[in-house]
Amino acid sequence: MSSRHCTGPRQPTAVLAALLLLALLLAPPVRVQGSGSSSGSGSTTTGTDGGSSISNATTGNVDMSAAVKSATAESLASGRPRATANTSFTVPPPPPPGWERARASWYGTPQPFVDTFAPTRGGGESAFGILEWGGCGYTNADGSMPFPRTAVTSYADTNPDFPGSCGRCYEVRCVNGMVLGRNDQAVPAEYWYYFPKYASAPDDMGRQFPGNPAYKDDYVFVTCWDPAKSVRVHVVDICPCWYEPKGEPPRAQPSCCYTNSTNPKSGQREMDLSFWVYEQLAHPMYSEMMLDIRPVDCGTGAALPMDPGYINRDTLYDEMVTTGWSWFPYITPTHNFNVTAPGWGYGGSTAACAEVGPGGGMTWWCRACNRPGYQPFSSASSISFWIRDRYHPGSAPPLKMMIAQQEDDTYCPGEAYLTSLSPSARGADGWLQFTLPFDSTFNCGDKKSTRDKISFQSVGGANTWFCLDELKVAQGGTSSSSSSSSSSATTKK
Repeated sequence: MSSRHCTGPRQPTAVLAALLLLALLLAPPVRVQGSGSSSGSGSTTTGTDGGSSISNATTGNVDMSAAVKSATAESLASGRPRATANTSFTVPPPPPPGWERARASWYGTPQPFVDTFAPTRGGGESAFGILEWGGCGYTNADGSMPFPRTAVTSYADTNPDFPGSCGRCYEVRCVNGMVLGRNDQAVPAEYWYYFPKYASAPDDMGRQFPGNPAYKDDYVFVTCWDPAKSVRVHVVDICPCWYEPKGEPPRAQPSCCYTNSTNPKSGQREMDLSFWVYEQLAHPMYSEMMLDIRPVDCGTGAALPMDPGYINRDTLYDEMVTTGWSWFPYITPTHNFNVTAPGWGYGGSTAACAEVGPGGGMTWWCRACNRPGYQPFSSASSISFWIRDRYHPGSAPPLKMMIAQQEDDTYCPGEAYLTSLSPSARGADGWLQFTLPFDSTFNCGDKKSTRDKISFQSVGGANTWFCLDELKVAQGGTSSSSSSSSSSATTKK
């Protein structure tokens, strides 16, 4: 049975053919309206995943007249009725002041929704992606995350405000209308894994798909549950434009390529909302939907500037990794680590903890923050933190601390070996505080402004189990004013 919508009762073949021919002769060309921002060439262009679109050089609109003629010719030849293109579907109006337009898909593996599409998509844990183990590192060893699945999203790495997006919060709301791509043109449904083409399934709340009135024109028109409803989401993952999965050939993901100029799916800010966020706004059988988004304070919901995006330059960890920063432990042979370990922090708070092998450690990285407008260490005067060696409370763990730029894997020459430094304070239960002057400790020189990563690495010969809390960067002032001891810092040779 066809998944296309019927528009009325069937008519006798001869009468239908006459009516269609008359309509073709009298009607003007049918278009799906664009936003007026297109610079199309008037030629057919083929994207990297094999599809094509037709653009109009004067208006930048998708020209449907050829599709109407083809459909009518097919109807006359076969005697089968076929709906012509609908002229009422235009692109959504621009977002209100303070908001930006974006597009969203979803990821996650709810059951039994995923099983419905297993014959065509494949089943299992990763059929539509998984929320855990994302590109921001906000996952504990047991697979739990500090944010609920109803409030998380990924963010494309070519979005204009991508730098420092890990941990950032956005307010998002669904926009009724066509799903758009480059030059704000409607993207044909064939470019997506279009769910109604394969099967039908209710969402987790038992609601049925409300339908896509533009599918007969091969487009996706989304009807939101409530366009006024908004959801606040944390960025916990990244949608890469250029994807390099392990064991597979690298490939482009046009949906996540804001700057891509050829594929119809590109050219929009892209969010991959969790399934459980997406279904709050629209039915997940829509392959994509348009959004209005704005960055907001994660606690209060107050609006923040969009570009450059907000990052926390003063505190990198306090109860949780703060806005702008990813967190990763590495070389963890016992698989014992927690981005949030309640009760294990300084004074009984929450800490980041990991048991690492020789050469292992943990890092804080502000992704792509080497770019102007971000650069979290450009005015840094000192770094302070509380640390506890769980095997030897009260003693400094055998770690060295480094400052780097992740993008080109370069490190500042200075390395601070904690066992050679005097703590600036001692707390209960074996906690030690260190306060390190930035310039004289790490010797970054003229590279200071482009550094965007802090790394703590084990230099011991056995496993080291440590917790970190209240990791902070003092900005401005002179580097020496906040120093506790810098004489023991060493320099790479």
